[in-house]
Amino acid sequence: MSLIRDKFKIRIFVLIFVIVYLVFPTSFFYGENNKLFETSSPDSSFKVVVYKSGLYNLYSLYKYINNEDYFFVVYDKCANVVFKPSLWFGVSQSVVYGGFHFSKHNRNELFFPTNDGVDSTELTEGSSCSP
Repeated sequence: MSLIRDKFKIRIFVLIFVIVYLVFPTSFFYGENNKLFETSSPDSSFKVVVYKSGLYNLYSLYKYINNEDYFFVVYDKCANVVFKPSLWFGVSQSVVYGGFHFSKHNRNELFFPTNDGVDSTELTEGSSCSP
């Protein structure tokens, strides 16, 4: 009887693992290997880095087919993550190259492209960097 319960538990675990893997967010893994370009704020207090998602599961294939396989992360001057959109955020290549702009009146406001237009966010600087 315990062998049947163990097999059932293993099957449930494998099923949950497969489901999670199939819909795992495409912007969870990023680094130098999928970095596309970067741009800095006029005073160099923030840096926007654009990444391209890889095709590694069913959800990333869906994002690729819908042309939403690019995402970005904003870092401060100490290389700390200041802003990252939702894990399911994605934009097309043509939109990404549309540009990221910092407000001329408020140096902490970032305007970024989306597939539906332009959005903005207020960035907050972290604590000062220690050498």
